[in-house]
Amino acid sequence: MKRGYAEYEPLSPTGRVRSRLRRNPFRTAHLNFAGWSALVGLCLVTGLIGWYAVTRLGGPAWVRWVPWVAGLVPLVVVKLVDLRRDRLLRQRSQVEVVTIRPSRDADLIRLGAIEKSGAAAFRTLGMDLVADSPAREVADFEGAHAADWLFVAVDESDRPFGLVRVEFVDGNPHVEQVSVLPEHAGRHTGALLLSHVAERVQDLGFTQITLRTFVDVPWNGPYYARLGWRVLPESECGAGLRALAERERALGLHRWPRQAMALTLDPTRGRAP
Repeated sequence: MKRGYAEYEPLSPTGRVRSRLRRNPFRTAHLNFAGWSALVGLCLVTGLIGWYAVTRLGGPAWVRWVPWVAGLVPLVVVKLVDLRRDRLLRQRSQVEVVTIRPSRDADLIRLGAIEKSGAAAFRTLGMDLVADSPAREVADFEGAHAADWLFVAVDESDRPFGLVRVEFVDGNPHVEQVSVLPEHAGRHTGALLLSHVAERVQDLGFTQITLRTFVDVPWNGPYYARLGWRVLPESECGAGLRALAERERALGLHRWPRQAMALTLDPTRGRAP
């Protein structure tokens, strides 16, 4: 594989284990074999009891089939729900492997739209200022691109659908932005992009990556915390991070709590640049 490239399998949190869709009709997304056995048994018992009751009480012959049909209803409903779930899983796994590579000149014109695509979600939280922020221009990505600190996640057609942009703040790599198109959500692409950056900076001998993010937005602070990032106290923030905080205040972003976070890397695994 070319230098700077990495391939990950999208439905695995670690990016290493291929997701196997359940193809066995008796082992679906909602019920395993034991669950299906219990449901089939319930259907049989219901049908037999109903058959016996109708036979004892008499009535038209077709009435004897009503309990069996009633017993089949939960089986059919569960199976239809599972078929829909499997179809959605297959749609989400159309990208079999997520390839992360350094950006190319031709990618830059697409990246503003990718970054802007997730902004609408902020409107649901009443954060219209963030949602209405203008898309970045090509020039905004050129610095990181020229420095080889801009990486993209691409599909089988080599079209970018995610990006991570890194700058240097206080001498440390700093994640300025990580974005993924909403239609590609759910494959851990954002986590894989961050992991790709972490592996690279660790190889270069750095021991920490930083970023700034919203405290309470579910896909910001809490999300990074689940990935192992820690809140960086004000006392540990250098002049560069404090300057970023002042810039955010000037833009009005201080209306919603923000914080610096850091990911600590193992220095023994890195090598000198």
